[in-house]
Formats: sequence, C-alpha cells, structure tokens
Amino acid sequence: MNYCVHFIFYNQELLLLKRKKTNPFFPNIWTPVIGKIKNNEQPYDAMIRETKEETDLILANPQFIKEVKHKDDTYWFYQSTTETTDIYLNHENDKFSFFKCNELPESLWLLFKNIVAKS
Repeated sequence: MNYCVHFIFYNQELLLLKRKKTNPFFPNIWTPVIGKIKNNEQPYDAMIRETKEETDLILANPQFIKEVKHKDDTYWFYQSTTETTDIYLNHENDKFSFFKCNELPESLWLLFKNIVAKS
C-alpha cells in the first residue's frame, strides 16, 4: 500500500491527531496526518487532499522530506508549518494536540518518531 504522511508544525510543535476508539484502522492511537494514496494520484496531491480532509487546513508550500519503504508499504513524508490552531477534525479522529518533538506520545509509531527526529 502507498501512504502520504504530513508533519504539520505550529510554534515548533508537531500536530498529531488521535484516532477514535471506533476507527477500524488502528483505533485510539496518535498519528500525523496520514492517508492512502489513491490509484493514479500523486503523493503530493494525496497529502494535500488528506490534510484538507482530516484537519481542514490548506497550507502553502509543504516540503517533501523523503520516501520510505517499510515492510510491504511505501510512505511519502512531507512537512509544513501553520500559523493557526483552527483544526476541524473529520470522522476518523476525535482529538488533536501539539507535541514537542522530544515528548511524543507512546502510541506514535516508531517509524514516524524516527522521521520526525531527522527532519
């Protein structure tokens, strides 16, 4: 499977979304904006779409970080900054918060923690 991942920073803190307990895909964990890349969709376009769907943010100039193959999946990582905390969550998540990069929640996947540490 192919995924886009978007690290969004506000005042040098990382925006993470907490999945609902009822979410069938990895419930009750913290994640950055992440989503599947659709057939015939470019990773950048998927990241913009997923960011809008999950947070209602439209951000200027997200920067590509890297592509990572992990197990059978490929992840395209991007990062950007926002000047607002006006986040509107969709049906997948029930909470958001901003975290210092050295104080990330336990449930955040190690793969994501490692990429954040290097970006």
